[in-house]
Amino acid sequence: MGKRSNTDKAIRNIVDWAERPEWLGEQAAVFDAHLTPVCDRIGISQEKLGKELEGHGYGGMLFGILFEDFISRRFPDDKNIIDDYLKRRGWRESVPGRRYLQQLRDSVLSLYEVVEVSPGHHCDLRDLVRGGEMFRVHEHMGTQNLVKWDRLAARVLNVNGKYTFSGGILAYPQEASQSLLGVLSESRKQFDKERSRTADKKAAAKMLSSENLNERFLRGVGPAFTAIWLTYTLERLHKPLPEMVNRDGEALVFTETRFPFLAEQLGEIVQRLDAAPEWERENPDEHTWIWLPEPDAIADKPQRGMAGDTLQDGQRPFSGTLELKSGALTLTTNSMERAERGRDVLEALLRGLVGPALSKLQTPEQLMAENESHQKIDSDQELADTIDPKIAAEVIHNMLDQHYRRCLDEPIPMLGDKTPRQCAKNKKGREQVIEWLKYLENNELRRAAAQGQEPYDSSWMWEELNLTKYRNC
Repeated sequence: MGKRSNTDKAIRNIVDWAERPEWLGEQAAVFDAHLTPVCDRIGISQEKLGKELEGHGYGGMLFGILFEDFISRRFPDDKNIIDDYLKRRGWRESVPGRRYLQQLRDSVLSLYEVVEVSPGHHCDLRDLVRGGEMFRVHEHMGTQNLVKWDRLAARVLNVNGKYTFSGGILAYPQEASQSLLGVLSESRKQFDKERSRTADKKAAAKMLSSENLNERFLRGVGPAFTAIWLTYTLERLHKPLPEMVNRDGEALVFTETRFPFLAEQLGEIVQRLDAAPEWERENPDEHTWIWLPEPDAIADKPQRGMAGDTLQDGQRPFSGTLELKSGALTLTTNSMERAERGRDVLEALLRGLVGPALSKLQTPEQLMAENESHQKIDSDQELADTIDPKIAAEVIHNMLDQHYRRCLDEPIPMLGDKTPRQCAKNKKGREQVIEWLKYLENNELRRAAAQGQEPYDSSWMWEELNLTKYRNC
């Protein structure tokens, strides 16, 4: 293990100092202020909440936020744990270590937006609460997984003339960050009212600078950051998959039904399938067929849940696929009902040529779990049938290009069911469109990074809506 830095030593020492009996009560009170409202609202103990967050890898992140709020707090009689530690044990800290602790003591938590990022090196941030000019944070670990337009809560310290993150960082999806900004806006109004009613005019005068006011305000709203983050994180962790159905309104279940056959029956099986109007050969050189639905079954039906269905090239619906492989005829469908109908159709068509059918069923949840398991097992293997990443990216980019060109003239729920072009014509609508574009771009950057592809370039959308000047400012 390498030698610990002065900063690491200082942090370790203040963590140990917080275990002293005289500070345990204050630390518990700060942690309770962050966690108790959320735990009471959802009916869960702090211990159980901690275990759940730890199980998903969030425990250390949240502890960093809570602990830094504790060590930056001033308690009655102006007590502060860092002041106490430096007064009684500061002699054993290096000069950089003492300065770092003093920076932590004077820091505040704020919400930032990532404008640009160089992973592993630095990121350019905008403070969404206090405003001001964009600034650069030099950080190795903290920028590894950031992408443009991410939003995060953090403390930014000035260390040796360079900005860097402290230990605690919480990432917020866009919806959560908007909720947080709304809560902070209302809290700021209340804060300003309380300040205007203060009887101590001298104390009020000391708070007149906007910088002092902002920092004083942010020192008191740390639990709001935690409450919003916990609420959205727990909702995401517990949110079930939406009910998914196919075109016929049947629950989405992925099925494989296998019909064994003898090799000498192959020719007759192929002839019967080619002669049946509901089975259409995909490729003359391959033993693969598309199962076409009956014409009256294609009509729109009442839908429930999220629709997921199979479409052939040219957007023609089909009910399943049939393939000759591994000594068996395999029917693939996306519902149990279709599997049963397909089995009946094939048993009647191929009577005497195939054996009893065997079926395998998987729900979307099971399929996702299996895919995740396979990804872990095969993460270091090159699969022979993997699509070239460049080709896959090109297909996705073409699809997104067509989709977004339509979107500019279609009502968007996130924009109050107005089109992007309509919203871009006035100030309020323009702000909404900018948030929408950031949301799209942020999601695409994350998708591309996860799949190892080049991200789709959406800069043309900003140009099309005359919003380019707002993209990097």
